Amino acid sequence: MGTDWEKLAGEKGEAIPSGRFDRLFRVGKLGASLGAGTALRKVGSVFGFGKKDDGGEDRVLAEQAEKVAKVLGEMKGAAMKVGQMLSADPDLLPPEFTARLTSLQSSAPPMTFRMVKEVLEEAYGQPLEAVFSEFTPEPIGAASIGQVHRGRLKSGDAVAIKVQYPGIDKTLKSDLDNLASVMAMSRVVIEKAKIQAYLHEIGRAILDESNYLAEAGNLTRFGEILASRPGVRAPRPYEAWTRRNVLVMELIVGQKLDVALEGLSGQPDQKNAILERFVATYSWLLHDRQVLHADPHPGNFLLTPEGDMVMLDFGCIKECNERFADGILDIMDACWQGDDRRAAGLYRELGFGRDSQGDELFHPEKLRQYHEIGLEPFLRDEAFAFEHWDMRRRLQRYIMEWPTFIKLTPPAEGLLIFRVLGGIKGLLTKVGGTLNVHQMAVETARRRGRLTGEPLRSALLTR
Repeated sequence: MGTDWEKLAGEKGEAIPSGRFDRLFRVGKLGASLGAGTALRKVGSVFGFGKKDDGGEDRVLAEQAEKVAKVLGEMKGAAMKVGQMLSADPDLLPPEFTARLTSLQSSAPPMTFRMVKEVLEEAYGQPLEAVFSEFTPEPIGAASIGQVHRGRLKSGDAVAIKVQYPGIDKTLKSDLDNLASVMAMSRVVIEKAKIQAYLHEIGRAILDESNYLAEAGNLTRFGEILASRPGVRAPRPYEAWTRRNVLVMELIVGQKLDVALEGLSGQPDQKNAILERFVATYSWLLHDRQVLHADPHPGNFLLTPEGDMVMLDFGCIKECNERFADGILDIMDACWQGDDRRAAGLYRELGFGRDSQGDELFHPEKLRQYHEIGLEPFLRDEAFAFEHWDMRRRLQRYIMEWPTFIKLTPPAEGLLIFRVLGGIKGLLTKVGGTLNVHQMAVETARRRGRLTGEPLRSALLTR
């Protein structure tokens, strides 16, 4: 049977580069290419050539993005995780990059079946066919830390088997160091301070995600938590067949969430009802249970034929500080009450801009201007069309006028929370969600006892 599987697999897939110098060479070569492309783009902007194609896309940026997606997808690990995290929030990257890097969320190049078989047989200490009566060599998903295959246990249970790429932990530090240099040199992604914060967060996330025994525990825990949320669930783990680098769980069939939503483009009410359930679940997890599924890219969610939303990939979760979660609601309440001074004071209390000196950073009027950009959906009591929210360009202009804002960095407690919020916004933008998140936030604040009064009409934005 094992031989039949190997014949079925053929030579599909790729070997994962694991040698330190091989990975260094690939990242270094990518950095040189990006640096050259950035220089060409600047020259082109000066002399008026080579900027846009017929579709209005910056050709140099598009070519750079293709190179980044290809190399990061081949390397897996920290390198690929960078691309996944950056692609989840469209406000961090030019649209040319977001479009290409999105492919890393669900369609990265898989490793060979021979490598998969070696990992599994070493983990179990016995032949693959002794554990599984069926095993599909071609993966149903390939991501940064591992890839997922369909299978069937000897008990007859249909399962999904997540197999970790070998040597991921050994490449982590060198990948992060190399990527920091490349991203800083090319300046095609984000500013240096955010690069360092993201890479630190990615390093911690990968260490967490690489322990599949811990993820099995998270699946059990979230299964119990989500039991009280109708229409939302998580797969059940099979702990007897789970190892540190192999996770066996219930097989749930469904469409990737973003694909399913795009298929509902002609049924906006149904699409927005699903998105409302998605947003409400995350809000409830943060504010009522103080825990988050912290990797919200669309590849980690399925929509079943029965209409259930399935949360996948619990390698990275975030235990949230109740005071910080409530503090986010307090800032919004201050905005709804038109109390700019209170809002500014809350930023200071919560630890924003900790390294900044003086009071200039907490200027009430300047922060109100930021709120009108960054909190716009929460300041409009209406169904907000996220695909028309041009936050990135408006925020860039705002920072040019008030560069001090860059120092208003969130405390460590908030980094992962804000990345999750960015990922949620990215999905709403991509699929054209139209939701009244103002009312959802007001109800959450009321439920948590953080609403000091009904929102003042004079404090809300109007068209």
